[in-house]
Amino acid sequence: MVNGIWITVAVGLLGTLIGAVSAIVVALIDRQPTLAAAIDARIGVLIEIYERTIGELRMEIRRLEEKIDYYEKTIRDLRDHIDKLEAKIDVLQSQLKDAGATAL
Repeated sequence: MVNGIWITVAVGLLGTLIGAVSAIVVALIDRQPTLAAAIDARIGVLIEIYERTIGELRMEIRRLEEKIDYYEKTIRDLRDHIDKLEAKIDVLQSQLKDAGATAL
């Protein structure tokens, strides 16, 4: 008789366990559309953030390209000015050399 009670208790516990697992599985299945909607919303937010960040980075790249263009123009202007100064130095050195030769 004692074995019959333990078998009944064991079968009852097994049935309860199967019922609990089934209830959890059903709850998860019912909840999937809600989870999918939440995940879709999060993905949408992430995409918006990435698009905004990409837009800001593109603006920064344009600004930096403008600065680079400005600096390249400044460097070209400075090189032209240096070339003119070197030409003047060459002329002055040649005049100094000619003046020194005529003074002797």
